[in-house]
Amino acid sequence: MRFSLWQSFKIGMTIVGTTIGAGFASGREIWEFFGSYGETSHYNIILSMCVFFFATIILLTISWQKKTNHYSEVLEQIMGPYLTRLFDWIVLFFLLSTTVVMIAGSGAAFVQWKGDDSFILGCIIMMIAVFVVLLFDLKGLMSMNILIIPLLIIILLIVCVWFLQVHPGDYDMARTNSHLPAWPSAISYAAFNIISLLAVLSTMGSQIQHHLEIWLAAAFSMVCLGGIAILYNYSLLKIEHLMSQYEIPLFALVEDYSPFWVSLITCVLWFAIYTTAISNVYGLVFRLNSLVSWPRWMIGLISLLVLAPLSQFGFTNLVQFLYPLYGVINLFILASILLYPFSQSHHSTQKK
Repeated sequence: MRFSLWQSFKIGMTIVGTTIGAGFASGREIWEFFGSYGETSHYNIILSMCVFFFATIILLTISWQKKTNHYSEVLEQIMGPYLTRLFDWIVLFFLLSTTVVMIAGSGAAFVQWKGDDSFILGCIIMMIAVFVVLLFDLKGLMSMNILIIPLLIIILLIVCVWFLQVHPGDYDMARTNSHLPAWPSAISYAAFNIISLLAVLSTMGSQIQHHLEIWLAAAFSMVCLGGIAILYNYSLLKIEHLMSQYEIPLFALVEDYSPFWVSLITCVLWFAIYTTAISNVYGLVFRLNSLVSWPRWMIGLISLLVLAPLSQFGFTNLVQFLYPLYGVINLFILASILLYPFSQSHHSTQKK
């Protein structure tokens, strides 16, 4: 088995692309899960990234060793056949519904950019862009992330570094710290993104040639995510008094509210939605492909056409209804993943 650093980089970028959705890129997730808890929130980002790291290692290792093709096969390894029957449908519904959310999110981004009449145009462009990548299968997914994610990372870094240079002082002294323990929020954030990671990483086994690629991909992706999140969080803590005024905190970091910055940030948010949408659709397509023997691109096309009308419910309405629904489910799946190595050790001891 030959180790490939480039393969680790590609898988790492795919992990980052799956996790950096519009919530992360806009700063809203960073603030709600971390920054709102005050100065110690940096430590909670590190805790969340550690949980992410081990969950990613476990998922990639299962996919590599068991040669899994979709998330249901990984679920069977971590939960057993009985629970898998239930959670298989739950994850499928999650991928379907979040794909609708991403399509609606594209429409919302176009409304922000071009006006109220462009919602449907934004939805259509998202569907076409996702379908084009589907034509190239897993290579298309990984190549897309290699092209887009470094650019998104660079833009977010530029915005945060530029803001910190302009505002080098201490935190806003008017800020009040939360008296609630912050570590549960760190675990919740890891759980919040776990189903999308499960859906994508369960298909990656065929792309891995050496176990070191797994560790390097996980480490690289967590350093990227954690580094950006800490820098982003540090910036947002300085403008806590403005958080209630901005639905998209990223705009609060840009004093020059010029058309250039509006267009640039809108593009960042759209591509963040795009990378998450592709990851969810890939997980969906690979699962459905085990049920019907159609070409994957055809499954993806039909899925997008069926889901598109549901996007008319609106981005905000869909998020408010669907995301709390998955909270407990995501925590259970995350716990099952993290406990998997211990259950394997127990089974090995019993066999001896």
